[in-house]
Amino acid sequence: MDSIISEFEKETTNEIAIVTIESSWTTKESFDSLTLAIANYWGIGKKYKNNGILIGISTGLRKIRINNGYGIEAKLTDAETKKIMDDIILPEFKKGNYFEGTKNGLLALMQKVR
Repeated sequence: MDSIISEFEKETTNEIAIVTIESSWTTKESFDSLTLAIANYWGIGKKYKNNGILIGISTGLRKIRINNGYGIEAKLTDAETKKIMDDIILPEFKKGNYFEGTKNGLLALMQKVR
């Protein structure tokens, strides 16, 4: 997936990062705040374009969060992001296919913001 993300960034300048989070690092209630803090701390996206996406996954907490930078929202709304999670990522996760779910979700996100 690294090479897919790297090529995508070269093509579009949009930056995407995927982070897996151990269940001992946070709680279900704090998971969303943690992913946002990671996105901000890592500085995902170009500074003046705010065109980053962070995919945060915790299989132990059974949580996934996709944070879109403000520069992405014109091409990918929160509703579209939720649909990608619900229709593409989560069905694979429920089968234990975490890699496939993540990869297919990543490709769907890329298609929307290309």
